[in-house]
Amino acid sequence: MISCIIWDLGETITTPPPGGTDYKPLDQYNNIELRPNVVKTLKKIESLGLKNVILSNTASSDSATVIRMLDRLGVLEMFEYVYATQSELDPDIPQKPDEIVFNKVLQKIGVKPKDCIMVGNTWDTDIVGANRAGMHAVWLQNPLVSVRKNCEVTVNTPPWILPVWDVDSVPKAIELIIESKNHFAD
Repeated sequence: MISCIIWDLGETITTPPPGGTDYKPLDQYNNIELRPNVVKTLKKIESLGLKNVILSNTASSDSATVIRMLDRLGVLEMFEYVYATQSELDPDIPQKPDEIVFNKVLQKIGVKPKDCIMVGNTWDTDIVGANRAGMHAVWLQNPLVSVRKNCEVTVNTPPWILPVWDVDSVPKAIELIIESKNHFAD
């Protein structure tokens, strides 16, 4: 049973820092904002009885930094757990799409991969990583935020990958995944 939504951070729920990489801690960028409809979407997810969690590849920002930024943005209380990899500048630190970071988050929140849905804008890290970890995924395909570098990678189905235009379509995609799981479980 789906119980958790794992969100990417930059370009999924927030605007990115200038240049896209956090060369200084994310909480020091006053121009980072929530993307449109994020609060409404997070509230809808909560009303479905699902947990919201953050899993984000970051360069210089650790989880405590992301927590401070989410608090400044007024949405921290909507997330049960926040994990920032602090890996983008160090190739020796695991990051999405490595299954190890997905498993770390899943273990921390006590949820199995089949009971989670990853929401992200980057095919190569968010969506492929979730798929390889055994999680369903919702891929934001709005060309303003969507990233796909590797068009050759294959994925397994199930788990399901649903494309949506933007964040405000995520709750409906989640409901479709839940309905399909219920239908095929009978």
